[in-house]
Amino acid sequence: MRPRTPFVVLVAALLAALAAGCSGSEAPGPLGDPTAAQRRIDSLIDGMTKAITPAVTPREDWWYDYDEKRTAFGKETGYADVWRKSYLEQRIAEGKKRVLLDQVEKHWKDQGCTVNPEKPAALQVYVSAVCADQAWVMLEISDDGQAFVEARVNGTKYLGGPSPFPNAHSPQPTASVTPVGQWDDPYWSH
Repeated sequence: MRPRTPFVVLVAALLAALAAGCSGSEAPGPLGDPTAAQRRIDSLIDGMTKAITPAVTPREDWWYDYDEKRTAFGKETGYADVWRKSYLEQRIAEGKKRVLLDQVEKHWKDQGCTVNPEKPAALQVYVSAVCADQAWVMLEISDDGQAFVEARVNGTKYLGGPSPFPNAHSPQPTASVTPVGQWDDPYWSH
């Protein structure tokens, strides 16, 4: 009779992986405190928009989105990934996209973040970075010149309830009369 060692090893490995995914003992990320995570998200977006010259006007989503972390069996881990999005009011002309991306990339490098490697020339409308505290941030410019920024923190303590990550922007920003990404700016749009 042949020994079943490979089969036993495979079953043991699968059981170990399954048990690890079901423990619910996931540790928080460096920004595990929800308030600290929200402040970090805001500082990444606000710092980036303030570093751009000539100045740009952000239009922020005033809420935070989140994805509650669960085990393979749907058990709550007590942690969530949290993010917020923002847009620029200005339409970014084709010839200014690289200028904007270069300014943002330089700002993030100056802040100690690691900018992700560049993509092929056809995709040069996107830049992202990971910071020392594991916060992630990105800027993307669409074909029609709409610029979109997102900042994210993973592994934040999930407090539960109807509003686990309450709005830190009060009152809610008022909407511009110009649709997002359609403001004709003398510099950025030409």
